[in-house]
Amino acid sequence: MIASLFFWGAFFCPAASATNPTLCVFAPGGPFCYPITDVQKLDFLSDTLVVTTAASTDRYALATIQKIDFSAVATSVSSPEGIASLPSILKLFPNEPNPVVSKTRIAFRLPEAGDVELAVYAVSGRLVRTLIREKQEAGDHAVVWDGRDDAGREVSTGVYFYRLTTPGVEESRRMILLR
Repeated sequence: MIASLFFWGAFFCPAASATNPTLCVFAPGGPFCYPITDVQKLDFLSDTLVVTTAASTDRYALATIQKIDFSAVATSVSSPEGIASLPSILKLFPNEPNPVVSKTRIAFRLPEAGDVELAVYAVSGRLVRTLIREKQEAGDHAVVWDGRDDAGREVSTGVYFYRLTTPGVEESRRMILLR
């Protein structure tokens, strides 16, 4: 008998379920998953992500984080072959190129039309630039970020996160900007 797995992007997250939404930090040795109801605080301190629950405080070096998934959507499948039959889901793709030298392409897939926000954040959590904030049709989309903030100023070299938000679902990825 094959045990049920919960598929999340390209990773399997054993703690997730449709009735227990889970925050997952994808870093070496992980994913590290926390039931959303247990997360008391989520902080960016210098170059570290800190996840605080009633039971523990865990720290992750930002340079090692591959993805932070705030999504409350998890899908149960009984085998890897079952993944092919899943309905289309929200997908935020890795930016290309990464590291970014002058500009990068950020692509995403929407399973249905709706309000969308795509924004870039500094590791401190500060909003750097809103790339999209409007209704989008279902399907594949892409936008180019030129390494500038909302005021048109070039931002400095460093680690940045981009987050795609639709009603009820968020997905984030990390990128590195080199000047």
